[in-house]
Order: sequence, then C-alpha cells, then structure tokens
Amino acid sequence: MFEKSLTDLIRGIRANKKSEQKYISVCLQEIRNEVKSNDLDIKANAVAKLTYLQMLGYDMSWASFHVVEVMSSAKFLHKRSGYLAATLSFQQDTDVLMLTTNLMKKDLASQIPVDIAIALNGLSQIATPDLARDLCPDLVAMLNHSRPYIRKKVVLVLYRIFLKYPEALRLSFPRLKEKLEDPDPSVVSAVISVICELARKNPKNYLSLAPQLFKLLTTSSNNWMLIKIIKLFASLTPLEPRLIKKLLPPLTSLIQTTPAMSLLYECIYTVITGGFLEAAGDSGHALAATCTNKLRKFLEDPDQNLKYVGLLAMGKLLVTHPKLVAEHKDLILECIDDEDISIRLRALDLVVGMVNRKNIVEIVKRLITHIMPKQDISPESALHEASTIFDPVYRTDIINRIVFMCSQNHYHHLNNFEWYISILVGITYSAGVNVGEILTNQLMDVSVRVKSVREYSVKQMYNLLQDKIFLETAKKRDSNVEVLSAAAWICGEYCNFLDDIPSTLESLLAPQVAKLPVKVQTIYVHSVIKIYAYWTSELTHQWNSELQTEFIKVTRVMRDKMDMFTHSTDIEVQERAHDVRSLFNIILDSIHDSGDDMPIVLEGLPELFFIYELNPVAPKAQKKVPVPEGLDLDQWIYEPLPDLVLDDDFSDQSMSSSVYDKHPKRASRKKSKKHQEHSSEDEHDKERRRVARREARKNDPYYIMSDNKRSELLNFDDDVDSIPVVELHLDDINSSAKNLKKGKKSGKKTPIPIRAPVYAEEEMPEDAALSEEEVKEEKPIKKSTTNKKKNTDVYTKKSTRDIFESNEEAGLNNVDLSTPLGADEKFQQIQAYLSPEEVRAKEEARYRAERKEMRALQKKNKELALANAPASSATKKSKKLGEPVDTEKKKKKKKKGSKSLSKAKEEVDTERHFEKSEFSVIADDVKEALVDKKEDSATKTITLLDDDHVCLNTTVNLFNETTLRLNFHIKNKDSEKMIPRFHMEFAESFDFKILENKDETNLASATESFELQVDEEVDCVAYVEVQGYPRKGLCLRGDIYYDVEDSAKLNQFPLEISIPMSIFISKDASMDPAEFASLLSERSHEFEHSGSVTIELSLIEQEPVEEALIKALENVTSVSGLTVVEVVPGAASLYGKTVRGDAQIAGLLKYTLDMEDRKATLSIDLKSTDDEVLDGLLEALENSEK
Repeated sequence: MFEKSLTDLIRGIRANKKSEQKYISVCLQEIRNEVKSNDLDIKANAVAKLTYLQMLGYDMSWASFHVVEVMSSAKFLHKRSGYLAATLSFQQDTDVLMLTTNLMKKDLASQIPVDIAIALNGLSQIATPDLARDLCPDLVAMLNHSRPYIRKKVVLVLYRIFLKYPEALRLSFPRLKEKLEDPDPSVVSAVISVICELARKNPKNYLSLAPQLFKLLTTSSNNWMLIKIIKLFASLTPLEPRLIKKLLPPLTSLIQTTPAMSLLYECIYTVITGGFLEAAGDSGHALAATCTNKLRKFLEDPDQNLKYVGLLAMGKLLVTHPKLVAEHKDLILECIDDEDISIRLRALDLVVGMVNRKNIVEIVKRLITHIMPKQDISPESALHEASTIFDPVYRTDIINRIVFMCSQNHYHHLNNFEWYISILVGITYSAGVNVGEILTNQLMDVSVRVKSVREYSVKQMYNLLQDKIFLETAKKRDSNVEVLSAAAWICGEYCNFLDDIPSTLESLLAPQVAKLPVKVQTIYVHSVIKIYAYWTSELTHQWNSELQTEFIKVTRVMRDKMDMFTHSTDIEVQERAHDVRSLFNIILDSIHDSGDDMPIVLEGLPELFFIYELNPVAPKAQKKVPVPEGLDLDQWIYEPLPDLVLDDDFSDQSMSSSVYDKHPKRASRKKSKKHQEHSSEDEHDKERRRVARREARKNDPYYIMSDNKRSELLNFDDDVDSIPVVELHLDDINSSAKNLKKGKKSGKKTPIPIRAPVYAEEEMPEDAALSEEEVKEEKPIKKSTTNKKKNTDVYTKKSTRDIFESNEEAGLNNVDLSTPLGADEKFQQIQAYLSPEEVRAKEEARYRAERKEMRALQKKNKELALANAPASSATKKSKKLGEPVDTEKKKKKKKKGSKSLSKAKEEVDTERHFEKSEFSVIADDVKEALVDKKEDSATKTITLLDDDHVCLNTTVNLFNETTLRLNFHIKNKDSEKMIPRFHMEFAESFDFKILENKDETNLASATESFELQVDEEVDCVAYVEVQGYPRKGLCLRGDIYYDVEDSAKLNQFPLEISIPMSIFISKDASMDPAEFASLLSERSHEFEHSGSVTIELSLIEQEPVEEALIKALENVTSVSGLTVVEVVPGAASLYGKTVRGDAQIAGLLKYTLDMEDRKATLSIDLKSTDDEVLDGLLEALENSEK
C-alpha cells in the first residue's frame, strides 16, 4: 500500500534533476520487486511505471512475462496497462509472444467491447507471422460482429495481418469484399482504405471490385472515402480502359459541383493522369479547360499546401495541354517569387514546360533577377557577393533551367542568339555558384552551330579575356573561371573576327594565367599559336624590313612568355608549351636565314589550323559510320593469351565490349562461357601463364611495367585527380575538332533588327545513308510540323524510389486473387488438447452419427429388397409341407381380397400422382444419376455447316477464366473431288479477340487454310478471349470460304457460334446443403435479380418415371451449367457461380408428374447477383424447351 504510483514516479524524476540517474536506479529496483508480487494491482502499477521508464530509454525486455500476466487480468485498467506495455516493448523476436495466442483469442471472443478493442489495438502492433496465422480465422469470423465499431477495427487490423501472413489475404478476401456492402459507412470506409493500400502495388487483383466501387462512388457522400475510391480507380483504369467511359460522367460532375478542395484535386489529378482527357474525345478539351480553371483557384488560395498541389496538377496537365496552362502564366510567374522553396521549384517546372519563342525572353529575364545583382550595382563590384535571398543550390538550379529552356530541341525557341550569348556572359559574373562547365559548353556549342553569332561571340569573349578583375577570382571557391577556356577557344577558332590581335595575345600570355586551372591553360596555349598563325597570314602582303624587325621582337617576347607554361605541373600543358616554343624557334631561325624576304614557314603556318572549316557534328553521325566490308566487330583481331581476360585486362575489355558491342547479351554469354572454362583450371597453370606473360612484357616497348605495384594501381580509394587521364577531359573536344572541317568564315553580323540566324552545316560521315527506321521516323515528323505540334523535353526527373516501399509488402504483392479458392484452401486449424470429458463427448457424438448412417443404409436396402421381391409370397407358403388344403384355399381368398384392396389404393395414388415415399426414392436415384452424368454433358457438338461438299462441327469449352477453346472438325463429304482451299475468318469485336494457338497437342490453328483430299477429315482449334463480363447474346461471327476442285465458284457462308451462358458457370461450384441455406439466409439481399421459367415434358409410355425425371434434370443442368445442391421430394435446389466476376446464382426447381396425361412440369425460379447472367440463363432454358 506504500508503493509509488506512476504520478509519484514522474514527480520524483522532476524533483531529482541533479541525481536523476541514481533516483531511477532505485525506482527500477523497487519495480523489480513489485512485479514479483501476487497482487495484480501492484504488478499492474509496476508495469505502468516500467512503461514510462522504457519511453525514457530504459530497457524493460526482462519484464516481458510480467507484462503478459498483466494482459491476462480480468480488470480493464490492468489489461489496458499490459497491452500498452506490450505494444511499446515487444519485438518480433520476443519469446513470450507465443504465450499470447490463447490470451488474445479469449479477449477477441469477449462479450465486453472495450476488451475486444484493446486486444485489436495490441495485435496491430505486436503481430508476428505466427500470431497472424493463428488469429486470422478469429478475425475473419468477427467481420460479422454486431457492433460496427468492432467490425471497423477488425478490417483495419486485417491489413497488418496480411502483411505478416500474406496467405491470409487470399483466404479472407471474399469475406472482406462482402463488407463493401456493410450498412455502416465507417466499416465501408475502413474496407476501402485497406483495399486502397493493397492495390498500390498489385491493382490487377482488385479489378473485380469495380462494380461495387462504382456504386459507392455514385451513392456515397463521404469525401474521404470518395478520395480513396478515386485513387483506386486511377490504378485500375490502365488495366481496364473501358472503365474510363464509365467513370467520366461522375468525375466530371464532382469536378463541377464539389466544394471540397481535397476531393476536387483528386478528381482532377485522376482525370489528367488516368487518360480521361484522351478518352473524352471532342469534349476532352473542354474538360481540360474546366480542370485548369479549377486549378487556378488552388493557385490563388493563400494556403501554401493548396498552391503546391495546384502547381503539381498543372505540371501533369502541361504535357497534353500546354496552351491551357500557358493562359495562367501570370499566376505561375508570381509563384516563382514565393517564399516557399518547394512552390518555387514546382512553378519553375511549369515555366520550363510552357516556354516558346514568344515568351522565352520575358521568362528568362524574370529568372535572371533571382541570380544577378541589382541594376545599380556593377557586375565587377558585385562579383562574389552572394545573394542574401536565395541559396546557391537554388540559383544553380535556376541557371540549369535557363540553359535547358534555351538549348532544348537544338535551340528551337531562340531567334536572337546574341541575346543568349549576353545572358551566358552575364551569368558568368553571378556570385556563389559554380556553373562554369555548363556555360563553357553552351558558349562553344552556340558559336560552332550558329555562323551569324560568331562575330558577336568573339567580341564578348575578348572582353571576358581582358577582364583582369574576373581573372583575379581564379582561386576563389565558386568562381566560373572555366568560362575562360571557352573564351580562349572561341577567340582562337574564329580569330578573323578579332579587332585587336596583339592585345588578345597579350591577355592570353598575362602572368595571372599561370594561376588558372590546368584545363584552361591548355586551351590558352593552343589558342596562342592559332591566333599567331592567323596574324602571320595578315602580314604576308605587308612584309618589309621594318615589319620584320617588329615581328621578330614580338615573336621573341611570346617565346619567352611560354616559359611559364613549360614549368607547369601538368604534363599536357608542358607538352603543348614546348611544341609552341619549338615552333617559335623554327620561325625565328627561318627569318634569320631568309634575309629580308618572308620565310616559307610563315606562308604555310596558317594551313596547319585553318585549311578546313569547323562544323558541328550531326546527332546521328556516329551511328551512320559504315562498317567496312569484311570487318567483324565481335571477332578478336589477335587471339588473347589464355587467362588474359581474367587478369589485368579484364576490366578494360569488359568496358570496351559494353560500349562498342552491338549484341551485349551475346557478348556476355561468350564471356561467361569463357569464364566458366577458365575457372575450371587449376591455380598452378594460371600462375605459370602469369609468369610467362610478365616475361614477354619485359621486352615489349609499348607496355609500361608496374614495378610489381599492382595493388597500388587497383587502389581506387586514392585521389582520382592524381590520375593523369582525368586531366584530359578537354582532349575529347580537341580530338573531335581535329577530325572536323574548318574553313573561311561567312559574312559578318548585322546589327538590330534581329534577323534569322544562320546555322552551320552539320557534318556527316562519308557514304552515310538514311536507314529504313529513320525514313519511317521522318514521315510523322513532317506531319507534326504541318500541324504545328512539337515534342518538348522534360527537365525534371522523377525519382524511382518509392517512399512507401516496405519489405513486408513483398510477399503480399505476389498473392493472386483472380482464381477462386480451391476446396483445400482453408485456414489452418489449431490443434488443441482436449479434456477427458471433451474426448468422451466427441466419441459419443461420432458413435451416434455412425449408428444413424447404418440405420439409414439398412432401411434403404430393405426398401430395395421389397421392390425387387416377387408379386406374391403366398406361393412360397403353399410349398411348405404339412399344410391342409382348406388352409391353402383360405389363403388364396385372403390373397385375392388383398389384391383388390391394393388395386383400389393404386388408383387413388394415381390421382394423387405419387406419395412422398415414392418421391424420396426418385430423389435419391436422380441425385446419383446426375453426379454420374455431369461430366458427360459438359460439351455439346454444334453443326455449323453441312452441305453436299463440307461438314463443319465445333465444340465450345472454357480454357481459362477469359479464354474459350473451340474445337473444329472439318470433313470433305465429296468422294470424288477434293477441296483445294478451306478457310475460316473470325471477326474481332468488342466482345472477342482471337488469340494465338496455345494447344500443346500440335493441332492446327483454325485461322489457317486447309486442303482437304477426298473423304479427308481435319481437326483444328481456335482460342478466343472474351473481353468483357458474361452477358446474354454473346455470338462469335465470321465467314467460311472453300473452293471445290474443277469449279470456279467461291462458296461463302456466314459463321455464327452462339456462346451459351453455361460456359461461364464454374463446374466446381459445388455446395453443401447447409452452406446453401446459410448463404440464402445471410446474403439474401445480394440476390436482388430474379426470374422464372416453366418447362413441360412428355413422358414416354414404357419409360420409367425415374429415368424421365433424370433426363429432365440433366437437361436443365447441362443447359444452365448449374449444380444440383439437394434433391427432395418434388423439388431440387440449384447453385452456380461464374468463373469471372464472381456472380452467384441460386435456384429452386419444382417438378410435378401427371401420370394420366404422361406429362412432367418443371418450374424453375432463379435468383442472381448479376442481371446479365440471370437473363442469359433464362434465355438458355427457354430455348431448351423449344
């Protein structure tokens, strides 16, 4: 009675801030003693305190058994504390979880709702695969609980059960589907939530729920449930496109009428992403306009969340209707200036997508304000003064988007390239971002591709080279100094546009250049000699002694300044500088030897750099390089040494094969095969070959030895920049430039107004021709240009990672719900120990059941014996010895009297048709006969054509849920003439689709043409897929064509094969009479469609009544496909279920026999959950009567 309560514990912890650890240690020791108490009040209080300490980080796994003891308490307060402790402390591997199975079973079966609710809450947190397997049957049974509150919780807990025990989904899904018809809306909403989660990864399993979901969509007023239903349909429409036309009216109505923003957004998002706009046809544009107008309200709303989802939906709509989105450009541009970074990024996605030639300048200017300094501050003074509004990552993204917008589709949106060059140069001065590489590529690409902009580009690059302040930023962290490499390259490549060549050379050889990155220095050295070579070509016609003296002085100065490059730490810069310096020495020596005349070296120097014109390479030029005749790219030029591929060169060869091999799969197979062959060799042979290979490499002048430091070469953890190869990135540009042509420059640029840009001719390899694929690709391109439609690239990249992905869902997504449950698919029954009294009661019940069966068998045998006995037993008695004659006469008289009485009774029975005993005998015979003849009546031969020449028969069977198998038998009836060609054509429709032959018995396909010899018979098969659900009036149509020998007449006949509804009725839909009665009592509201038909049959005179009744019922079951559940005197119950759609049919057949007129009347009453199935069966039964 003096134990601390939970409140006392919390107060004590707060009061002992300085010695909290010591105080909690004392409390833990007290709790260890309290949980051992036999008083459940004390134990529950200790568990509650321990739970609080566990939330503070203290381990309580040692008290797991005591937690289970508190969970088993009958008091609600104790039970609540125990389940709370279990949910917070139990793990999947907690050993005492096996003790909670029967405990939870007991709580779930409790009559107190709060106990059930606590158990369900705890189970959802501590469920393990074993617990889920054992408790799933109990939870499924609780779906019929009388309280909606419990049913709702059970539905939600079942989702956790499915995650732990995926097999339970298939077993309990029929019961879960029934809850969609639950009268309580909260239960239906819970079911929708569970199905929505299940359908995220595998929506195909839940396609059969479409009718019920559509009914809820049109009748429910719960917005949150409607949102989940619409999400479900969004995942189902790709699997069943016909749902789109069905869903379009209700979704359009919701978009126009609903005031709920969440529901409105979900409807619009589903319409945009689900293909509804395309399926709407002519009204699709109007629907898209309605969606954009509704989304405008989202953008105008001050709620940031609504603004974000509005921009997200606009982005989806931008792909199909960019013009409608562009109408709201004002609001979208305002969102670019929003304080929320996420909204700005979504707005930028829209801006990138709706850019065109008319608005690109306006949009880029708006974006430039986010990265450039203010107008009143000069770029030099603002250089490296980072913006205080936007972070560098965001501004880098802005620059990348600007470049993407301007360069997409080969600069399709640009008319003024001079403006674009100025934008790129301006971005170069932006602070806090490092985008030098992308700016370099763009400046070089535009200058090469557009001839008319080269003069302006050279002037801008010249100004950039002269900017000493920008040159000083080379060593700063986020400078765009890489742009100087583009400036030097452009000035060197198009130096004929330079106004002042000496000053350009001076800027390229300034002392500050030594501080630039080695990549930039490489381009500087190369540009110096190119500009120098062009300068010498201009001096050719002005050469004199005075000019010669000045020229020698300048050349010597340039040669001396090359020393700063020759001392560079980079080998590429050193090599180029030494080459240029050597070239200067050759020029100076040639001038000294030639006297006053101009040296021949100077006349030939420009031809080294300007003999060809540099043009851009066409995008498909590499693919069009013709392969030389006789060259096999998959064959070794020289066979490698054994095990060479597996050693040092394996990585190189695998890299080359992945780049150049046209058949990677074939190459991988070759390599894997070689790898298997080599791996089988022993290590001794491998080592011997390695030694031989090292000895051979010692004498190879082209192989650089590793000095036995192979481990160092393979150490990829070292600094990558220390590897010389990575410093040669710009060699890719230079090496490709050497292979391109270069020539004289075209005309100079004219000032504003803007004129159409002049593009350089794209280079293609020799003997390149358009392939057949490219010819096909060009045709739709031309059509699209006439319609003024273009394909825009998408800047944003979708993430392939699913944030909701869970390892627990892996097994759940592999469950197949499309096939019905088999007879052996049931929940596992838990084997429990029984008490002696329970064992004795079970044995007594089994003994009573056996005795009852034995008595029934004896009674039946006795009735059969009486029926087969002689008409009279008096003759047997007369044969007994010792009987007097008078007694025999008396017996005869009595027998005669009994005969007259039986005759009178028989006449009365005739008027009353049959007595119940006689009907019971007939019922047993009928049931047994129908079971024996069920398989024989499964198929029926249909004659499609029978004339003087050909006889065509077919049988229709169900191959699987959606596919029919049609077996055809063709016979040439003519004994004199052959049939050269017999052919059948099937017309495809919305109901049927002809499939390829799936037969494994090598039967020919029915779509082939056959040649029939005299009296020849041919069998063939066809597979037809049924597109929709079963309905009345399904008919496969086509035409039959055949020719007769020595006859010019073409014989054509229509082909019509009616598909009966009985084909789609499952042959395994057997049901026990008790289950049938339970079905009709519990789910009678689902059988809302009913109908009846009456059939009259004539009985043959000498035919037994039992045989006539068997034939009548056999005809009904074969025509309808229904199964006889039970036969009672005067009636029979029928049941059937479709293989697709899960439609159920229940029927009652009543029969009466009129022996006077020899007639039998069958009255069949049918009820079904699907009206189409019911109509089809009634029609089939009515036609069978005819």
